[in-house]
Amino acid sequence: MRWDFFRGHQRRGFTLIELLVVIAIIAILIALLLPAVQQAREAARRTQCKNNLKQLGLAHHNYNDVYGSFAPNINIIWSGPPYTTALRGWGGSQASSLVNLLPYIEQTNLYQGIDFSRSATVKPWAQMVGGKLVNETLIPAFQCPSDARGGMLQTGSNPARAMTNYAGSTGSTWQASPLGCNLATIVGNGGPLYDPNDDGEDWFGRGTIGQYARTDTPHSNGISGVIARSSWAAKIRDITDGTSNTILMGEVRPICSDALGYWAPNTGGGWADSESLWFSTTAPINFPTCPGENGVPPTGGTGCNNYANWNTSMGFKSLHTGGAQFLMCDGSVRFISQNIDHNTYQMLGDRWDGFVVGEF
Repeated sequence: MRWDFFRGHQRRGFTLIELLVVIAIIAILIALLLPAVQQAREAARRTQCKNNLKQLGLAHHNYNDVYGSFAPNINIIWSGPPYTTALRGWGGSQASSLVNLLPYIEQTNLYQGIDFSRSATVKPWAQMVGGKLVNETLIPAFQCPSDARGGMLQTGSNPARAMTNYAGSTGSTWQASPLGCNLATIVGNGGPLYDPNDDGEDWFGRGTIGQYARTDTPHSNGISGVIARSSWAAKIRDITDGTSNTILMGEVRPICSDALGYWAPNTGGGWADSESLWFSTTAPINFPTCPGENGVPPTGGTGCNNYANWNTSMGFKSLHTGGAQFLMCDGSVRFISQNIDHNTYQMLGDRWDGFVVGEF
């Protein structure tokens, strides 16, 4: 206490205990408010992510109005029959479906800067436009703000390349993992009606003719979904299950799949490369293949949890709690739970299975 000679009375300050109590109350309030603030921020990010998908849906439909189909990947994987790898990779132009959508998402200048007449020798993603390579050009509309590890991504000795958090759906596909992951041990086996090959992949038996793994074909009868890895995309009439019941695009995580985030520089990688965008509904949503997340070691997992295991790594993933957002062929955006019944999920991926999809 001190004596105030001018006022003639004592003035009392805070004791140490009172100060500690005040600090403790403030800390409790912050602890209570912080999760709410974080949830509000994530809700805003998720809304922006949803709006991005809506804009991509509008772009696909505008493309369809002009060209009569959804925007395809331009990519020759197999020529034939007879099937040969003679035109694989560098023989095709390798312009992704997202490249084809550029004029419809206010990126006309970038699109017009690409010389497609040179695409057989200099890929669109490897061309310089505006002083930088196309696959080093970050497009905000392709980024989900919830994924802090997206955007410009550098892996290993590769240069940083621009990524995407959205990719077209090849459907319920035979992904033919190179590392021996048996997906049936994860998703089960549906018997002859579903999963006729008993491997947990290609749920409706689309990949039974020729080199049809990973939709490496321009033939529609070997493609379950809407946008193939090769030069084919569905017309509206090809979606006989109904546009509201068929997935057009979904969320992806570049760090979780080698084709998108880890391809060597001379093979492309990133949003502009059609060889990077062959994602499917084959794996469960958010199946863990992301280094440093969900028990996967920072250096990468093993077995089915490896980012190079295509039947799990090339599945749809997000950082939204409990699932991911999907663009349906009618232009609507749906959040689908990672706990969705696997049969139902495969039906949503396949455009022509003929089964009735219930609530999801």
